[in-house]
Amino acid sequence: MQVQKALGNRLGREIFMYSITLDPEHDTPAILKAYAKSHGASWTFLTGKAEDIEKLRRKLGLFNSDPKVDADRKQHTGMIRIGNEAFNKWSVTSVLCSPDRIMQMIERMKPPTPSKK
Repeated sequence: MQVQKALGNRLGREIFMYSITLDPEHDTPAILKAYAKSHGASWTFLTGKAEDIEKLRRKLGLFNSDPKVDADRKQHTGMIRIGNEAFNKWSVTSVLCSPDRIMQMIERMKPPTPSKK
């Protein structure tokens, strides 16, 4: 919520945030909508088929390389993947990171500014 507040009107215009459930059997669209509303979250919450979420999680690099550890949801920690696809710039951090640190990481993803000569 603090990152949402810091982003202000940039959220949904130049910066997009998505929360992806790891428990699609429980987290229906209605439950996620109610959760977002109860917390004042204005970003997008996503659910879907378990196998699609698993593919996405792996594509984003949000998994443990040890299959036994990765299969244990108690071992999972909330992660944030921050990126600028157009410039192929990506980073990852924990959701427990300070909002200031997350904002610094977001700012580093901005397109390079042309040098003035």
